[in-house]
Amino acid sequence: MTSFEERHYRSKDGLSLFYRDYPHASSLTPVLCIPGLTRNSRDFDFIAGHIAQTRRVLTADLRGRGRSAHDPNPRNYSVPVETSDMLQLVATLDLPKVIVLGTSRGGVIAMMMATFSPGRVAGAILNDMGAELEAAGLERIYAVMRTPPSFASWEEATEALERNNRDHFPNVSQERWREFARALYREDAGRIAGNYDPNFPRAILEGSGTNPRTDSGAADLWKWFGALQNVPTLLLRGENSELLSAQAALRMKAEKNDLAAVTVKDRGHVPFLDEPEAVEAIDAFLAGIQ
Repeated sequence: MTSFEERHYRSKDGLSLFYRDYPHASSLTPVLCIPGLTRNSRDFDFIAGHIAQTRRVLTADLRGRGRSAHDPNPRNYSVPVETSDMLQLVATLDLPKVIVLGTSRGGVIAMMMATFSPGRVAGAILNDMGAELEAAGLERIYAVMRTPPSFASWEEATEALERNNRDHFPNVSQERWREFARALYREDAGRIAGNYDPNFPRAILEGSGTNPRTDSGAADLWKWFGALQNVPTLLLRGENSELLSAQAALRMKAEKNDLAAVTVKDRGHVPFLDEPEAVEAIDAFLAGIQ
């Protein structure tokens, strides 16, 4: 495994936030990896180590998740605040630019970083995140928030992950589901639970109706996607994604002609980023950014 350093920094409001730093002497633009809604920096164990062979990589835990501090005010579990946190990390490390690899919610943060700090984002990789999100996919996410995971053992957690996701993730080995469970969950009072602040799900559900919607109920993020108009961007879409439709990806391509778009076979929301086509696409994209 590629070596990394585990560090903390302070947000503008004083929270201790965790990140991993995969150092590299290269002068190439570093990559900042931002995880999804309930995920953490371990989401990028494979791809961060792979990219770190050629350039510096940072993987972050958003506030209230992973090893970052819980926020005493759950209302701060919002994309604007989390975007501020990521920009603060970049400023703390005195990095003029970063390439942002954002999984799901991390992709929204990538768009908002480009909106609030033009020029700071040298490139964006959106992992199953786009300008329009399907209502069915959003409801699947909110259903997990309504009944947070709690298991008696790691084996039970692994079996549940496989059972709930195998229709959208065929041909995934039990060992891979076991690795995913260990990265996604934590041990808490003798149970296996989500690796986040217990107050986090309620905060997300209370804010779920605040995003602009299309007539079909899909989330409308076209305004934020527009901030990437002049930013090199790679879109990775899971072939079986319920959140990002193939039609939405085509519309994004029509809106941004230079968008590089790759479909990851046999994956739903979200690809693991260890799939050959995902790795190949990321390598090719990064090769074009100094």
